[in-house]
Amino acid sequence: MSKELRKYIETALSKGASKEQITETLVSSGWSAEVIKKITSDFAAVDSFGIPVPAPKMQAHHVSRDLFVYFIIFITLSFSSFAVGSIFFELVDYFFKNLTGHRYSHTNISWALAQLIVAFPIFSLLSAWVNKNLEKYPEKRESLIRKLMIYFILTITAIVSISDLIIVLAGFLKGELTLTFILDSLVVLGISILIFSYYFYEVRQDDNLIKIKSDTQND
Repeated sequence: MSKELRKYIETALSKGASKEQITETLVSSGWSAEVIKKITSDFAAVDSFGIPVPAPKMQAHHVSRDLFVYFIIFITLSFSSFAVGSIFFELVDYFFKNLTGHRYSHTNISWALAQLIVAFPIFSLLSAWVNKNLEKYPEKRESLIRKLMIYFILTITAIVSISDLIIVLAGFLKGELTLTFILDSLVVLGISILIFSYYFYEVRQDDNLIKIKSDTQND
């Protein structure tokens, strides 16, 4: 799709349209201002105004595809996280069952393993495909769907982490903390931190790319 956008900008410039006019028209058509700025910087400026060329619209199937891919990533990430948490919960109960009186459940851990075996490979493959696509088309880092998905995941993991800490603190204040409760809370906190760190790194990568592009254009 970036080739179509580049062709449109080149055609518009050749007909006398200014960069400002092109940017305004494309932004109103749904394109990212950062992507437009990146492409227009590759062409010589045109000061005079010409007849506007109809701007290409973002194709619906690209938006639908991205929405589908990121939704499946979120779902499989959720399944994988719950599965890992369940496995660790059962392992904690298994090693400390004499203290808690809890019986180790083969059914629970089998179900968790099944979720992990199915969901995690799908999550890994889709994430790898997205990252490879971003390397080929860096401008897709500005995708609204991508940003919404990342910040939604960051929000969920932050809520889970904060809730986990509140529950632990409440248990401590009431004097109801047990070893298994503390270990289970650490499992939840650890999984949340790993997910948050990964996607926060993605956000930093996006911000650094924008900063690099901005510095290059200013030079």
